[in-house]
Amino acid sequence: MKVLRQTLPAVLLLAVALFATLPALAGDVALTILHTNDTHSRVMPFDSKTHGSDVGGIVRRAELIRRIKEQAPHALTLDAGDIFQGTPFYIVFKGEACHRLAVAAGCEATTIGNHELDNGLENLHKQIANSGIRMLCSNVFYRDSKRLVFPAYHVFVRNGLKIAVIGSIGNEAWLAADRKNCEPMLHTDQVTTVRQVARRIRRYVDLIVVLSHSGIDFDEQMAAQIAEIDVIVGGHTHEELHEPKLIANNPGIGICNNGLDGTIVVQAGEHSVFLGRLDLLMNEHGQIASYSGRLELITSEYEPKADNKVQQIANHYNSQLESIMNKVAGHTSKELSLPKDKKKTHMLPMGTFTAQSMLAAGKGDICLVNSGAIRAPINSGEITVGEIFESLPYDNTVVTFIMRGDAVQAMLDQICANFGEPDGYQYAGISADFDLTAGCAKNVVIGDQPLDPAKRYRVSTSSFVANGNLGGDKMFAQAESSEDSAVFMRDAALAWLAENKEVPDYSQPQIKVIGLDTFQVKEKRGYH
Repeated sequence: MKVLRQTLPAVLLLAVALFATLPALAGDVALTILHTNDTHSRVMPFDSKTHGSDVGGIVRRAELIRRIKEQAPHALTLDAGDIFQGTPFYIVFKGEACHRLAVAAGCEATTIGNHELDNGLENLHKQIANSGIRMLCSNVFYRDSKRLVFPAYHVFVRNGLKIAVIGSIGNEAWLAADRKNCEPMLHTDQVTTVRQVARRIRRYVDLIVVLSHSGIDFDEQMAAQIAEIDVIVGGHTHEELHEPKLIANNPGIGICNNGLDGTIVVQAGEHSVFLGRLDLLMNEHGQIASYSGRLELITSEYEPKADNKVQQIANHYNSQLESIMNKVAGHTSKELSLPKDKKKTHMLPMGTFTAQSMLAAGKGDICLVNSGAIRAPINSGEITVGEIFESLPYDNTVVTFIMRGDAVQAMLDQICANFGEPDGYQYAGISADFDLTAGCAKNVVIGDQPLDPAKRYRVSTSSFVANGNLGGDKMFAQAESSEDSAVFMRDAALAWLAENKEVPDYSQPQIKVIGLDTFQVKEKRGYH
């Protein structure tokens, strides 16, 4: 850790050489910050259950930014991470389309979110090089050299103001990334590292803005603990803050000179449904004289012209996707539902369908898959390839463990004892009673036979869990061996549909949960 402490000063000394002593401002200076987070590759408009039909998307967001900049040419456009993952625009092009469009849409700096690492660090570096996007992160280092993976911060000059933008990823958000993809890197405590950077550069800039992919609760904690920060642009928990929140600094934690005795926190929901706007007025003493903010709903009002640059880039990628994604893969007479508020505690139709297809791909006796790997329901009717891709976007493969029956029982008991934490599971090939009051699984039947403690079973799951995430290292600790099918979860679902055509009624779960009516799941807003 001593080497880490020596790395940042070297970067900061260069910054000191570039910074001049700040002169007093001639008068009141206005600054507009436009902010986004958790775009998750939503390029085109879509129908939202919460905000109505035909909303969102990077293409229309870019048009709104263009119009705002006609009135506020010095506006600064920032993003708080998770540009990647969620639709075929990412799944097929691995971030190329996402980053190119983000840059074309005006993004001037972003930070690393947990999903930026879904295809590994090498892929992320490749997409950064291709697009030229500015990636900032102060608390992720190479494990071997202890050097920063990305620049810690960048200083922008707008309307005479020097604005330092520091990137960071939260402690729990980092743990949400696949540990296998994180192996080359070392993550340091977000608050400690951001405080170190902010204090070193504070005297040389007018404003410090932190891009924080950590979640609203952690952003508020950081705001209270670091007086040198003026604004936190947050992400990860997909929070819709329709007005900025001013978080008071804790007593005795530093010197706050912004005139507010606190830090402004903003976040703009998800999927480019909104564009966040924060307007600041700086007085001649370099303090924030006033501030206001809001979220702008992105609707058809912001449809760009056909020859718009961003629209043309989107059309280039979309034309490649349409011929594949519009193909009909199968049919379901009933909705394959997946309500967010039940993913941790209930066995759901979309989950059962997913687990059943993985069971077939892994030639398993039973399958359990983490609910977080399944991202969207599927409506009744024809099922398109695109719907499967959006529901199962991650490049997680089907991994099958060989386990004795007594090890399977121990695994199920562990799930019951920690029910819903850190995630829920969806099942196939098994029926059982999960007794939450006793913390164990009872009456376990695999296939049509009671669980045999001495028999060996094939237990299929996702590679994310198999890699040890979500407690998978403990769940499968007693496994005798494992094999990776190299079949992506979405490809397993498509193969199952190709063979079976029609999805049966999965509305009746095979797992009975006893004590659920009085059970309280440890819900976290960072469940993304």
